[in-house]
Amino acid sequence: MIICRFQAPCRTFQWLAVLVFSLLSGIARSEIIHLQTDRGLTINAEYLDTTSSASPILILHGFLQTRDFFTVRRIGNTLHEAGYKVLLPNLSLGINNRRQSLACEAVHNHSMQQDTNEIALWVDWLYDQTDRPVTLIGHSAGSLNLVSYLDAYPDSPVEKSLLISLIAFLQGPVAKENTTERMRAEADLILNGVRIERYRLAYCDHYATTAKDYLSYLAWDPNRTLKAISGMKVKPTIILGGGDNRLGPDWKPQLQSHQAHIIEIDGANHFFDHAYEFDLLDGIEKSL
Repeated sequence: MIICRFQAPCRTFQWLAVLVFSLLSGIARSEIIHLQTDRGLTINAEYLDTTSSASPILILHGFLQTRDFFTVRRIGNTLHEAGYKVLLPNLSLGINNRRQSLACEAVHNHSMQQDTNEIALWVDWLYDQTDRPVTLIGHSAGSLNLVSYLDAYPDSPVEKSLLISLIAFLQGPVAKENTTERMRAEADLILNGVRIERYRLAYCDHYATTAKDYLSYLAWDPNRTLKAISGMKVKPTIILGGGDNRLGPDWKPQLQSHQAHIIEIDGANHFFDHAYEFDLLDGIEKSL
């Protein structure tokens, strides 16, 4: 039995104990999986296997990132060390076998619909591999990608979803600037929707893409996001940082009004770094 007087050090010890036990058990396996999309792109994911019969977990990274982004990697490794089967995909973002994060200033040949279809491939693969319904975990815009997926595939083999730092486009401090850009993109779509233009998207000041692809992301504004959450058969658990300055003040009550279960971690920022990583892991563990 572990007895704690101070919560944070005790949580640290508990997670380290799980890590050591898992390493000594010798049951953990890791491999890179490749699939082909209907666009002919190779997509990749890291599969962290175990002998566990628990629901497998798919963890999705945030906007333009990869599975090695520190928040996502930390969650994936910790859950794997705790005995879960974990799949960590990289969305292709239009790049064959993408392994690196994509700069804001790059030419972006991808859309929300393409992201959603790739998630569907990975969920089906993980379900076929394990014969168990899947648990979804996303971070930041990755959580929004999962909302889009669950909206498009309501009968998917998903058991539950945990959405960390869920944020919609046209929401938060950059909402006004992005709303102006949407009006410009709508005009561009009428003139030539497949020509590369430079827009502002989220915190990217110079985001080069077509009006059509750009608007596919901005379509997922707070209203559409909340409507999708309301329509979910199994309501998601949403973990928010109380110190997250990327979210508007109305976002939490709006989510609550649409029957989402909220866990708020006081003081944590958008990435749950430093001391808050253990609070985040505790919140995830309780939700699982």
